Amino acid sequence: MTREGGAVVLDRTQLISTLFALIPVPVAVVDSGGRVILSNSAFTDVFNGIQNIDSLPSQHELEVAGGATYELQTVPLNNQGMKIVYALEITNEVQLRRQAVHLEKMAAIGRLVSGVAHELNNPLAGILGYAQLVSRCELEPSARRMIEVILSQAERAGKIVQSFLSLAAKTEPKRIAFDLNETIRNVVRLREYQAHVENIAVTADFSKDLPYACGDPDQLEQVVLNLFVNAEDAIADSHQRPGSVHLRTFVQNGRIHLSVTDNGSGIHARDMARIFAPFFTTKDRQHGTGLGLSICAEIVKEHGGELYAWSTYGSGSTFTLELPIQREIAPETVEPVRVSEGLALRGKQILVIDDEVHITELIFDVLTRQGARIDLANSAVEALEQIKTKNYDVIICDQRMPGVSGQRLYRLGESLNGDLRHRFLFVTSRGSISPEAIPYPRTGGCNRRLDQSKSTTRFLSRPISSISISTISPAFMKT
Repeated sequence: MTREGGAVVLDRTQLISTLFALIPVPVAVVDSGGRVILSNSAFTDVFNGIQNIDSLPSQHELEVAGGATYELQTVPLNNQGMKIVYALEITNEVQLRRQAVHLEKMAAIGRLVSGVAHELNNPLAGILGYAQLVSRCELEPSARRMIEVILSQAERAGKIVQSFLSLAAKTEPKRIAFDLNETIRNVVRLREYQAHVENIAVTADFSKDLPYACGDPDQLEQVVLNLFVNAEDAIADSHQRPGSVHLRTFVQNGRIHLSVTDNGSGIHARDMARIFAPFFTTKDRQHGTGLGLSICAEIVKEHGGELYAWSTYGSGSTFTLELPIQREIAPETVEPVRVSEGLALRGKQILVIDDEVHITELIFDVLTRQGARIDLANSAVEALEQIKTKNYDVIICDQRMPGVSGQRLYRLGESLNGDLRHRFLFVTSRGSISPEAIPYPRTGGCNRRLDQSKSTTRFLSRPISSISISTISPAFMKT
């Protein structure tokens, strides 16, 4: 720097050198052979002081130590082949792109799981239904024990299938009163076999008088599932065996609490402040995206609650979910038909529609024993012809059928006879109920008490059984 006639004249070379060093973006000047002849401190720090960019991998995007990703750009400097090389950090963009791919993959898996679960429900219905019919017969003690095993295992499989359907269901967020204990039981049913295989003991202490929570039970189920899987992963990382996951619900300070405690690897103190931050993970890329806990925390926050953690590194962790209590509210849930089995069906005309022949035959066997007159149809087209000619008391219809679905059939039938809407009884699975197709009363949310006298919902839950078939509500009978 010099003075000429009272003016300050900056040395151009010094100015460029100073500005070059202060640029926060990694920048270097390289010759025609790729040799670094000038670089700033940011470039040196990111690329560990390399002397030749030809030693870098050839791909456009580079992941460096620490997990950050940079995009390399070059600009010609002169006709001797010298170039300016600079690197832009695109870590967040890459993580978002990977997460989009992951979400698309999970959506595809969800569709696959849902389809498989629906298909499993059909043979389960046959096993469960006919086993129940056989159990009503006179049997030798040994044969009765065998039937009881078949029944219990079929019911267990049915609950697991329903849990899968609930998890895979894509539904709009809702606000209803629900039992958090039951939500947790669904998760335990999903994971208990895998936990057993991994030598992890799962224990639970459910509050018997737990008040209802208000919100979306499907979203909260995903939160609980994420906490459970994280506990399993922590145990796997610690190689602690036998592992232990303990779930506990309780009320404290006027709020509902769920704690999930494991004896896994724990969380290092330096990471505790970041565990709910998006994209932060202590797992490798193949096993963690860094979004699970941040999404869980956001879901809980939207429910007016809080998610927090306590951990001792090397000894285990406890995650606690806290939700507000919804007082004096009956749960607004969609319940299967459950009334006295003694209902007289003698003389009632019933149409059964299902593309699975063994389902229609099971329903036929059960209801004809009660004196009902049954017509069977294995397609919607066949059913429409029968609806045109007969005035049925009840129409039992599969919601998912190839060609014309149960929903479409319902609307077509309604156009023929508006009174039919009160006689349709859908056979469907949890997570696949269509509000547009099944008319049942709803309330405006958690701040209103549900009118139990009007809460009859017109469906039979899969896998159907001989018991559920034989308990058709009088509300579906024409007068």
